[in-house]
Parts: sequence; structure tokens; C-alpha cells
Amino acid sequence: MRLSKIEWMWVAVAAGSIACFGSWLQGEMNRTALARAERETQDMRGTCAGMSAHEAQMMTKGELWCGEVGAARAEALGKE
Repeated sequence: MRLSKIEWMWVAVAAGSIACFGSWLQGEMNRTALARAERETQDMRGTCAGMSAHEAQMMTKGELWCGEVGAARAEALGKE
């Protein structure tokens, strides 16, 4: 089966559309990841100034908290 010139054009348009969408999606994912990393860095600096690398790692794992702890969270931590 041979494709006519118009069919080849449609194939090219479809392939180009898929490539453009993939490129746009990758750019959005990169932008979102960068924004998330910046937000986490700002949060760490804002509430936990002077934190060591080890403490930052513990905070990432949820083992260390800094800043104000709500009453419900403090009660839950006390029961553990």
C-alpha cells in the first residue's frame, strides 16, 4: 500500500503535533520541578534557619520538625 502526498502530509502533521506536545509537556514538568525545589528551599530557610545537612535530611524523611507544631500533631507525637 502506497501513501499519497496528502496522506504523507497528514502523517507529518500528526508526528509534528505529537513531538510538539511532548516537548511542551517536558518543559512544564521541568518548570514545575524547579518551582517545587525553590519552594522547599525557601521553606527550609524560612522556618529552619541554621539547619545542618543531617538535620535537613532528617526533616525530608519526616523525622525532624521545625517551626510551630499544632496541638493535634503534638498530641499524636506524644502518644507514639
